[in-house]
Amino acid sequence: MRIGVDARPLSVGRGGIAKGLENLLAELLRIDRQNEYYLYSHRDFKQRFQGDNWRKRIGSRWLFLPGTLWLQTEGRRMMIEDKLDLLWGFAHLLPLRLPAAIHRLVTVHDLTWHFYPATMKFHNRAFHFLFFRPSLREADVIITDSESTARDLGAVMRVDRSRIRIIPLGAASEYRPHDPSAAANYIASKFQVSNRYLSAVGTIEPRKNLTTLIEAIADLRGQGILRHQLLVAGAAGWKNSTLDSAIRRHGLTAEEITFLGYIPDEDMPLLYSGSELFVFPSLYEGFGLPLVEAMACGVPVIASNTSSVAEIVGDAGILVSPRDARGLAEAISRLIHDAELRRDLRERGLRRVQRFRWDEAARKILRLFSETKLPGRRDYRDARPIPVAGQSDRATL
Repeated sequence: MRIGVDARPLSVGRGGIAKGLENLLAELLRIDRQNEYYLYSHRDFKQRFQGDNWRKRIGSRWLFLPGTLWLQTEGRRMMIEDKLDLLWGFAHLLPLRLPAAIHRLVTVHDLTWHFYPATMKFHNRAFHFLFFRPSLREADVIITDSESTARDLGAVMRVDRSRIRIIPLGAASEYRPHDPSAAANYIASKFQVSNRYLSAVGTIEPRKNLTTLIEAIADLRGQGILRHQLLVAGAAGWKNSTLDSAIRRHGLTAEEITFLGYIPDEDMPLLYSGSELFVFPSLYEGFGLPLVEAMACGVPVIASNTSSVAEIVGDAGILVSPRDARGLAEAISRLIHDAELRRDLRERGLRRVQRFRWDEAARKILRLFSETKLPGRRDYRDARPIPVAGQSDRATL
């Protein structure tokens, strides 16, 4: 088969979606030597994959277009010219009205645009409003990273559950336990920070809910309970005036909290491994890749009890309400002072993370590619449209 992949995430950053696509492609191209892969992007990307059965297809015209509009115009044209058998959209959206001969899969990581629109950039929210529902209608198969997102698609978008396949993401082999003391000293030396620290990882933006974590840290500092520094790794995002205000209001300095920004991939396992504990208070996630990475490094986890986070962590961490700063502070204090609990959660996390593997995810994706092309497969593009006000609420995609 000629398989097209919307590879735009590879060119726009190092967030969870980009890391997920990079790892899945690396595994797919390692295990699949029969199919041809065409990686489409509006901008070039630096990632290289093994094998000779893949090629970049980079946009050259209309460079001023945002990536989503490029996908609907020049990207769509290129895919038709390449006579694809199948297209995989890894970032929620598909080019619309492709020829029926091109079978379509789309991966939906989350419904942030619907549940937390204020936490997204305006143009991203607008493109999801315009193209998300039509992409679901035109997809032959919809893939989610978690049961939570699958439920959301059913409840909010009226997607029939039989159309959805759940394929969890994974942790790369580099994410494994390192000597905690050596890892902490390495991080302290390289980034000029304390070697006693808590860690948080994610793009610095409102949905990650770092303001509540700041409130918890300030509470513990005020009581004299916490001596650890909080290290936050992640690219700068948007709409962080509330976070900045919280830091100033509580008089926290770089000795209490340091934003490391983006740090090299090779340093991430060491950042996790040197942490006393990992904190993930996100308001909403479709998966939460840092959770899996932290557990794979043997770090005790405190996380929010919402969306997919509780599903991923299970009994391998302490779950708290993301809006409850006092509850979060109590969980941090408890874990810092209870070495036995830390050891227990470390072992639980290492066991639980075994179910999240990139190679297994790639094998499931490859099977879906084959199954989607089976003769006689139901064409979901004939499904009824999404209901609007006044129509029966039993209509489904």
